[in-house]
Amino acid sequence: MYRPLNCIALRTVRYSDRNSILSVYTLQQGRMSLLVPAGTGKAAARLRALLMPLGRFDCVADIRNGRDIHTFRDVRPVVLPPASDPLRASIAMFVTDMLTALLREAQEDAPLFGYVDRALRRLACTERIGSRGAERPLAPSSLSNFHICFLIRLTRFLGIEPDWGSYVPGRVLDLPGGVFRAVPPPHRRFLPPGEAAAAFQLSRMNFRNMGRFCMNRFERNTILDRILLYYQTHYPSLPEPSSLEILRMMAD
Repeated sequence: MYRPLNCIALRTVRYSDRNSILSVYTLQQGRMSLLVPAGTGKAAARLRALLMPLGRFDCVADIRNGRDIHTFRDVRPVVLPPASDPLRASIAMFVTDMLTALLREAQEDAPLFGYVDRALRRLACTERIGSRGAERPLAPSSLSNFHICFLIRLTRFLGIEPDWGSYVPGRVLDLPGGVFRAVPPPHRRFLPPGEAAAAFQLSRMNFRNMGRFCMNRFERNTILDRILLYYQTHYPSLPEPSSLEILRMMAD
């Protein structure tokens, strides 16, 4: 049965000499696998370019019960993969690594898809300015904070957002509980008062104001380490992203 799909490309792996398998996150079906011809012609090369990590495209897929891999056709690009510069590409690879590990369920989740869709549109190129909504490339300060903002906002859609309303100056952040506490919990996975206060400040970050949060590379990487610790606390099998070290060097 052919069905229209709105897709976000994640990972492509070689399946055989003739085909590759593309993992996608879709509005209609959640996580899926699509069979991509591994041709050598110009048409195949153009298709592979559209299906790079975080490319947003629509297609029609032949979805049949009992199959794990589906064929597709009529690919229409919506947002090109963010590969225009090294920093943007490294952020895209990191976000892809995280989404590939986190989005395992083969079920639809419209709010989550919508969030990722809006985020990758921002990453791919532009931010809006002026009364007419004109667009311009993201400022370097905004782009360097993108992955921090993305992971913080993503917690809400994954159901692991900390209870920001429980914050009081001087409290610690209990990572497993996702709540601020007056006294440290009986385990080591918590942020002390200074880092808990910084986490609360970062809870106000969004894609409109992320450029106003001034950080150097060391501060940004320290914050990223704490965010990854929070994710790994809630997803114990979450691996360290393979792109992490490259991102650490790129995001000044």
